[in-house]
Amino acid sequence: MDTFLEQINELQVIQKDLVSIHPMFAEYYPVVVAYESLLYIYDYSIDTQQYEWVKTVPDDMNIPEDCMAAFPVPHMDWRVCAVVTDALFQSFEQKVYLFHEFVHCYVYEQYREQVGGRIGIKSTMEQRKRVSWEIDYEFPYDDETVVGIIDEFILALQSKDAKQVREIRTLLFSSLSVEAGEFWNWLEWNEGYARYIENRIREKFALEQNHVGTEKPFNRLVFYETGSVYIDMLVQEQPVLHTDLAQLFERLQAERVDAELKRREQGV
Repeated sequence: MDTFLEQINELQVIQKDLVSIHPMFAEYYPVVVAYESLLYIYDYSIDTQQYEWVKTVPDDMNIPEDCMAAFPVPHMDWRVCAVVTDALFQSFEQKVYLFHEFVHCYVYEQYREQVGGRIGIKSTMEQRKRVSWEIDYEFPYDDETVVGIIDEFILALQSKDAKQVREIRTLLFSSLSVEAGEFWNWLEWNEGYARYIENRIREKFALEQNHVGTEKPFNRLVFYETGSVYIDMLVQEQPVLHTDLAQLFERLQAERVDAELKRREQGV
């Protein structure tokens, strides 16, 4: 629909200013809008330097209501696209989430395979053909021990006590299975980083910061919030981590690797 295209191009103009936050915003990604059982697909044209309508096709992917995601789309030759619904266009604050999804597009294209090869859970889930594992993995959200440690972790992050944060992270990974620990690292890196950049954008436009994810019972949003806050702390210590996502992942998994080494030494 033309109204979608018009609003996407308004955001594209704003995106040029976001390069000051991160150079990734010099790149543009296709946008798919699911509306009334149809997919409206738009892509950026280098010639016109704006988004253009590409095609409209039936919604054969059954995009859920209020979807905001980024993944390869068959109608675009499996290019990674930001996939949203008309709900995104209800307010400027909602539209900011499109930039959150563009972060995922960037990470997918630039780092997913490079970093994914360093962690076992990604290849394991691919072998099991679990395409939605990042959403429905059986993380022990209701384990009393794990919940208690996450509570301590959140408090340590709020106090910005770096030493305590790392001690609690070591305790956390010691309490998780190897696979669950890898899941934590992957989600805090992938979703935490997107939330971290999102909040930088919100700050630029004087919007309320997004800190959803600490409410109980915990769910996957806890990785968004704890990941973004911890990444912000790490970037304050080491600014290169703001743009070097491979190095950032290595830093995020440091405590988990230490916990695994101790397990092996103890024969656990």
